[in-house]
Amino acid sequence: MPRGRPVRRVRFESHKSGVFSVARDRTMIEEAQQQAQAWIGENLDREIVSIDTACGRMLTVVTVWYR
Repeated sequence: MPRGRPVRRVRFESHKSGVFSVARDRTMIEEAQQQAQAWIGENLDREIVSIDTACGRMLTVVTVWYR
């Protein structure tokens, strides 16, 4: 791995409760991804290394790894 700025992360979360459905999961994913996109748009000087999305029953997390 090249030396330089360390890799860091920022997390964006969406919480929902209620009936489990594809539409609810999609909404949670889209909400967390929109938060991540807004952050990326405000931090254009950052080098994005990776973006991960994890979705559970009541929580979706989008993690942006950056330098």
